[in-house]
Amino acid sequence: MEDLWGNIDLEDNGVSDSNAIEILREQARLLDKKTNGIIKATFSKIDYKKTTPEIISQTLLALSETKEEIVESELEGKKDLNSIYSFVKYKFEIFNDTYRFRIFILNYRPVFPIEIDVDEGIKDELNLSSTHRINSDDELRELVTAIFSSTKVQMIIKRMYAQNNKAKNTNE
Repeated sequence: MEDLWGNIDLEDNGVSDSNAIEILREQARLLDKKTNGIIKATFSKIDYKKTTPEIISQTLLALSETKEEIVESELEGKKDLNSIYSFVKYKFEIFNDTYRFRIFILNYRPVFPIEIDVDEGIKDELNLSSTHRINSDDELRELVTAIFSSTKVQMIIKRMYAQNNKAKNTNE
């Protein structure tokens, strides 16, 4: 019988796990420290509210789907590995008491490549493509450094900081 599997390299499969979640959560905490709590950042999963028509539609669809796959006994209780290839959207935003600004959306999955959609103004300034592909933690760090150092982000941080100081001086 012919072997159709080809060479399987069991030593090093070349698949790199992404540490993007940890890297970006740490950056969110650092901004709070750097600005003495005046400007904060959040990095979190994007959730959407469902409207009543969507809820009704999904309920009807679920009720109409009566097929349930019969799984072989040796596959029962096993997690479907396809889930690691599905993207989950995360947002990175900075904010103060008055304003907020979404810097980018990360299309995340545990393995590379992952994707980042940057604010339009920053994208133009840095000459980035619409959805920028990232293939390693080092590429992510390099890109995020450029994004955070961009003129637009720096200007927004300065304005947020100044606005806070202006409000503080008005209240004194």
